[in-house]
Amino acid sequence: MKKWGDRGDLKNLWYETPVGGMKGMKGWILSTLDRNVGRMTFTRTENSPFEDTQVLAEDYVPEEVLGRDHELDEISEVFQQIVDNEQPVNAFIYGISGTGKTVSIRFKRRELENALERYDDVHATFVYQNCESLSSSYQAAIAIANRFLEDPDYSFLREEISIERDVLPSSGLPKERVYDILFEILDALTYENTAYRQEMEGALAESDYDADLTAAHLLGDEPLPEGVDVDPDSVREHFESAHDILPPEEVTDYVTVILDEVDRIGTRDELLYEIPRSRTNNRVEDVLPSIIGISNDIGYKESIQSKTDSSLRLKEITFKKYDVDQLREILYQRAELAFKPEAYSEDIVPLASAYARKQGGDARYAIDLLQKAGMKAKKNEDDVVGEQHVRQAHEEKERDRVYEVTNDLSSQEQLVLAAVMFHDLREETPISRSDLYPTYKRFSGALLDNSNVPRRVADYLKEMSQLGLLERHDAYKGPGESGFEYDLDKADYQMVIQTLRDSDPTGPGENLLPEELIDTFSTLTDDDGDTQTSVDSF
Repeated sequence: MKKWGDRGDLKNLWYETPVGGMKGMKGWILSTLDRNVGRMTFTRTENSPFEDTQVLAEDYVPEEVLGRDHELDEISEVFQQIVDNEQPVNAFIYGISGTGKTVSIRFKRRELENALERYDDVHATFVYQNCESLSSSYQAAIAIANRFLEDPDYSFLREEISIERDVLPSSGLPKERVYDILFEILDALTYENTAYRQEMEGALAESDYDADLTAAHLLGDEPLPEGVDVDPDSVREHFESAHDILPPEEVTDYVTVILDEVDRIGTRDELLYEIPRSRTNNRVEDVLPSIIGISNDIGYKESIQSKTDSSLRLKEITFKKYDVDQLREILYQRAELAFKPEAYSEDIVPLASAYARKQGGDARYAIDLLQKAGMKAKKNEDDVVGEQHVRQAHEEKERDRVYEVTNDLSSQEQLVLAAVMFHDLREETPISRSDLYPTYKRFSGALLDNSNVPRRVADYLKEMSQLGLLERHDAYKGPGESGFEYDLDKADYQMVIQTLRDSDPTGPGENLLPEELIDTFSTLTDDDGDTQTSVDSF
């Protein structure tokens, strides 16, 4: 196990990162200025391995989605209802991260929009909302409403809905008021208010009618200009006939709301319940609404209320993990498009695929590896993106993931991790819970004013081993003895110290760095001849 991380020893971490208060910040700034004196300004990289970086971006939709034929067929069944001008179907799409759920929906949505160009009697609007940063249906409703209120292409909504403000505040409005505004917006996303309005504006611009007459006048959004004496309905019928514009009453309007990472809004499922039933409940009358939920949590459907399940009449679509062959097929496709022909080794594909398979068949992870590997080759001015760059990219991504997991631990859990590191520095690991507990208790008592019981600490250790931060060893020694011992796994010294230093505890300390840990670490680094690192560095 490499406990010093992949960026060199601790002195490099602390030299690059200001950790000694304002004094440390000043030294870091001065050293940075010294290094930058006389440095050239930006110039274009001559030997970039990239041909097109967009194909490695998260929002890229390929011309062909690979390895998802069955799932694409299932989505097609949902969208076919719109093409056939029939009652829409609600769908829930499940699968772990990186299994192609979102890209498949985007791909099929693009195909549907292209297909609908052949059918004038159907108008479809898709409302996409990622719920990753949202925690409730209320917040999701506000986010969707504000997206339209802020878009100048939908300025007509001001005339269609009853709202006295530019955007909705993030809180403060009654829930029912927010939903009323949302459904007024959804109900206004019609052919008449969008494509028909634009075509009518074009027809007016080519006509000899008064220049002050607009589509808003013909649609009744505004009173006729003074001195203009025409019958709006007659004018509309004239232009419909003369310019082959389909009358709104001959068009069916569909609105499909796509909620990505829908499990983030929790089990209070008002939005999931209200959207499919909004026409039945008279919240909309001009559109046929439907919903598509996308979730990484395969157990989410069981957690939402039964009334939602029955009202949605869901078509469930499950995305399985990619196998190695599917991952390779996807990566060969992306690598061929992303890199210049002679600028990458084909060996990077099997390696990235193997790493991604260990992440549960996560294609997004694999594609990110290609992007990061290319960036490392570019930075090093290497002619070819090779396996070494993929390995470096994987180590960096794994380190970022572990830091994120470590940072999300509670203060008590972080101090348990600090206790394991303390004993690891003293070469006293693997260590049992019973031997670890006194150290943890000292740390938590000093920095948090309280400690948890041994049983809770055992839970923390088990959880951190499941997260890959600790390595758990079976060490049963008989009745009454702890059955497991623990050692650092993917959480190295840098990771633990940086997390403890950045933590904001509720106790008396400025951070969660125990003095004993600092002293032990300083002694170790002094013995190694590291004169750059000291207690002051923390």
